[in-house]
Amino acid sequence: MNRRYLIAAVLCFCLSWACWAAYDWNGFYLDQDGVLHEQFGFIPLGWLFDLVGLVLLVLAWVRRK
Repeated sequence: MNRRYLIAAVLCFCLSWACWAAYDWNGFYLDQDGVLHEQFGFIPLGWLFDLVGLVLLVLAWVRRK
């Protein structure tokens, strides 16, 4: 496997895990008016890093020697 793509894929998966952990750690709550407050931006970032990591793994596999 191409080492550069593999390292980048692992980094993306770690960032994805960090996004999911940050979303879980921040949690959510309802205010007195019944409005939901949550850190929604971590969800699409987590999925984006998962997708990029998967693409990089496929590239590393395709470009293996």
